[in-house]
Amino acid sequence: MVRFLRVALLLFFVSFTLLGQGEKIYNPVADSLFKSGLDFFKLGLNARIVQADTAGFRYFLNAYSNFDSVISLGLNHRTTASYIMASKSLCYLDRYRDAEKLLRKFVNEFPTSDYIEDAFYTLALIYSKFGNFKEAILKLDRAISKSKHEKSKYVEIASVIIDSLSFDELNEIEKFELTPEVRYLVVMRISNNLISSGKIENSKKYVSEQLRYFSGTEFYGKLLYRINYFDRLLIRPKVKIGVLLPKGQSLSESILNGVEVAIDEHNMSSNPKVGIEVRYYTNEDVDQKLLSFKNYPDLLGIIGPIYSEDVELCARFGDQVKIPIISPTATSDGLTKLSRYIFQFNSNYSLRSRALAQFAIFALGLKHFLILAPNDKMIKPFVDAFVDEVKKNSASVLGIQFYNPDETDLRPYFRNFIAGVESLKVSLQDVSSGEVGLFAPILNPDFIGIISSQIYYHDIKVKILGNDVWNNFDELYMNRRYTDGVIFTSGQYIDFNSPSFEAFAKLFKEKFQKEPDEFSVYGYDVTRLLLKIISEGKLTADEVYAGLKKYETVGIGRDIVFNDDRVNNSVSILVFKDNLIRRISQWTVAQ
Repeated sequence: MVRFLRVALLLFFVSFTLLGQGEKIYNPVADSLFKSGLDFFKLGLNARIVQADTAGFRYFLNAYSNFDSVISLGLNHRTTASYIMASKSLCYLDRYRDAEKLLRKFVNEFPTSDYIEDAFYTLALIYSKFGNFKEAILKLDRAISKSKHEKSKYVEIASVIIDSLSFDELNEIEKFELTPEVRYLVVMRISNNLISSGKIENSKKYVSEQLRYFSGTEFYGKLLYRINYFDRLLIRPKVKIGVLLPKGQSLSESILNGVEVAIDEHNMSSNPKVGIEVRYYTNEDVDQKLLSFKNYPDLLGIIGPIYSEDVELCARFGDQVKIPIISPTATSDGLTKLSRYIFQFNSNYSLRSRALAQFAIFALGLKHFLILAPNDKMIKPFVDAFVDEVKKNSASVLGIQFYNPDETDLRPYFRNFIAGVESLKVSLQDVSSGEVGLFAPILNPDFIGIISSQIYYHDIKVKILGNDVWNNFDELYMNRRYTDGVIFTSGQYIDFNSPSFEAFAKLFKEKFQKEPDEFSVYGYDVTRLLLKIISEGKLTADEVYAGLKKYETVGIGRDIVFNDDRVNNSVSILVFKDNLIRRISQWTVAQ
């Protein structure tokens, strides 16, 4: 359910591009009220993004008042859209019962509306909030049956909810008339439950009986493949995962501990059973240790190496090994271009810059950017990727300045910014509308205080955007007078209070009598990714390779969405606000 709640938070509003004119009864008063309500709603969303999940209350209250007024005017060209937006405003006001009542009225009065799919979708989210997952699934099923735009989104959320249901609840839902998409999810979940209980033959029989519901659909072939998987599983009960770690380093132990917890968890309840082959390497023999995995025909994937330079050394042998090689932590650009078998579980730095630029433009509404960065070859790819993404999305770079990495007096650069921007007639003193961002990638967290204090001193009202080095609580807190609201990227973000982390930590402590660290989460998440693919019937290295290229899932520390270059396309966007670092978005970079 953790994944569901994250997705719901991001998607709990209708696409504004769909809010066109519904009925033909034009009413100018309704039109003005509706547009004003949309403006309030957008302000509320922005407040939640920049501040906290409880922010924006007054904006959503004003939005609801406007949409409700449109509804009270009688049938007009904004009536149906106002029902939808009023219900969403009520949800953000925590008035879920009122939202449910309004949407049920809408469904009864406007069953042919263009917004009917969104009404069912929002009702599904509300019922999930209530814990009524059966009703949530049925409403998502209706949304899918009506969908013209968002079917894949509804299926994704239905999948997450179905994963949380009990066997009895699944059997009850199965009795309803369902879309092929939802029925397939239910069938797969029941089948997996039977396999987890060791009842492979029963699972095969069950899936065979369900085939009749899928004749003529894309799922018929998938279920035939599933039946074939059962036959293969019965004759190949165990496979292996390789682990390639640097010798004599504490992070190697942490990563391996996470791997072992994931495999133990899988082997207790799932098939096929999975073993591990561990190799410890040095810089001199990492390539030979990789090649040693060729001797294991049942080995389906390799976790490691850890460092980017070691991945480079191994890449030339990827085509000989012909096994997916997944580095959990490497971040350099271009690694996957060295071999088609290399995958980067961690997003690279260029992707993080692109994610930050997209988030700034599309989520924060920034239109102009300044860039201040150290003149260093490590930082140049950050800046180039950020500038390219800004220009690609029709925003503008007002100025770029580079300082020497050992330079600490940055006042001249800020004075140059002010002079340069004023010459362009974009006043930095008048950007309260939130149109200007300052991208300031740094090499050393000591510069957090240097840069943020100078922005404060010069009264430059910009939104500070940083790279991963800004993710340093001690420096942010020490300079909290200047850093409140700073936004930056991270390859991994762990919510230590989330149910998923707490469940993992419990298993970890039971096995190793210690607390897990961030590298243990890397090991756990990357192993879980492989195990999910294996559990779905991929029993050869080639099948796992093909599965990885298309797979999307959610881990404890990150989402996993591989792009065409086999690099994780998902980036954590964090904010320092009210003396806390928290995630405000898990951003998937648009290609």
